[in-house]
Order: sequence, then C-alpha cells, then structure tokens
Amino acid sequence: MKFILVISLCSFVNNECLPPVQVTTQYESWKECTVAALTISNDIIVQQKDEDVNIAKLATKFMCEEIKET
Repeated sequence: MKFILVISLCSFVNNECLPPVQVTTQYESWKECTVAALTISNDIIVQQKDEDVNIAKLATKFMCEEIKET
C-alpha cells in the first residue's frame, strides 16, 4: 500500500482553502505520509507573513490518500 499527500492552505476566519496541491512523492505508509504532512505544513506556514497567518488564522489541511499500486 502506498499513499499520496494532498495539502491545502486554509483560512479559519472565513473557512476557505486554496485549491489542494498533490505532493509528488509516494509514501510507503500512512505514518510516513502524515509525518511528511506535518513537516510540509510547517514549511508552508513559516513562509507566510506573520500578519497574514495571525489575521486570517492560516493553517494547513491535509489528507493522505491510499493509491493502488500497478
């Protein structure tokens, strides 16, 4: 079983998210995917302006989706 990570940057003030982005890496396990999601989420938030994060209450939303191996 392998997984792909789909992640979005969201505003919890207006409950809206940017379109989701699929990470190109395929992960060998659910745990590997979720750990990567946390690292990537951190990178995304750190890259945003402090003011934007605080005013819009920005955070990431992610899902690890199982893919069928061919």
